[in-house]
Amino acid sequence: MAEVVTSGRVVLDAGAVSALAARDRRARWLLRQALDDGLAVVVPTPVLAEVYSGRPSDAPVNQFLKTVESVVPTTASVARRAGELRARAGVTDVVDAIVVAEAAVTPGSIVLTSDPSDIRSLIDASGEPRLGCVGV
Repeated sequence: MAEVVTSGRVVLDAGAVSALAARDRRARWLLRQALDDGLAVVVPTPVLAEVYSGRPSDAPVNQFLKTVESVVPTTASVARRAGELRARAGVTDVVDAIVVAEAAVTPGSIVLTSDPSDIRSLIDASGEPRLGCVGV
C-alpha cells in the first residue's frame, strides 16, 4: 500500500469493515500495511449504520471497531461534499459518497472498499488527484 499513499488516512467503507470483522486475510493484510505505514484508520459513522444490526451477530464488528483509531462523525461540510460527489458521479449510494468525501478531507488518503467501481467513480468526481482506492 505504501506505493499508493505516502500520507493521509485509510477510510473504511462498510464492505471493508465487514471483511475485517470476518477476519478476511486480504483485508487484514491491507490494514496491517496501512498501520505499518503510519496511516490513521478511520470509519465514518454512517458506515456503522450499514454494518450494524443490533443483533448478537454484531460481536465481530464491535470487536474490530475497538481496534480502529477513530470513528468519525460526519460534519455538515463532508455531507455537502458527499451530495455533490454523488450527483457528479451518478452514484446512488450516499454512504459511499460520504466515505469518499471523508477521505478527501485529508490529501493522500485511501479508501479500503468492497466496491472499488463506485468508489473510483466518486474519487474521479472529486477531482482530488491524491485519493486512492484499494479493493478488499
